[in-house]
Amino acid sequence: MYAQHKDKISAAIIDLIMSNMDGATTIRTLQNLNPLLPIIVVSGLATSEKVPIDKTDEHTVFLPEPYTTQELLKTIHVVISQ
Repeated sequence: MYAQHKDKISAAIIDLIMSNMDGATTIRTLQNLNPLLPIIVVSGLATSEKVPIDKTDEHTVFLPEPYTTQELLKTIHVVISQ
């Protein structure tokens, strides 16, 4: 879906636990398609230390669940403003 609509997508929100493709695979796939795509990784089962993302990548951030609407909006603003 991203490949078809990448010109309309400014950021991605990816849950680590998904039914068809796990979050880590989805993140790597998106980063291969566009290394500059801002990605917000969310999980209620993991801590930031356990999340399989490159902590030095400024385009990928972790947001622990549960989160508020304000926290999500702030995180979206941060990643798309970089």
